[in-house]
Amino acid sequence: MLQGEIKMPRCTFCKQNYEFPRGLTIILNDGGLLHLCSSKCKKNMLNLERDNKKVKWVVKADSEETEKKE
Repeated sequence: MLQGEIKMPRCTFCKQNYEFPRGLTIILNDGGLLHLCSSKCKKNMLNLERDNKKVKWVVKADSEETEKKE
């Protein structure tokens, strides 16, 4: 990585990249990290315990990869 270059974190729930100063990073007791881009993702994942595969507004990672290949 070059000096001054910051890797953009990827949201654990919606799988979108977001800029570093935004969002929320939660450190779990086992040392794992949860990166959440917005309060919407935080509420859906932690409070409501929803599965991201069943939520319609989450862009599916597979569909993004197929669009990039075309």
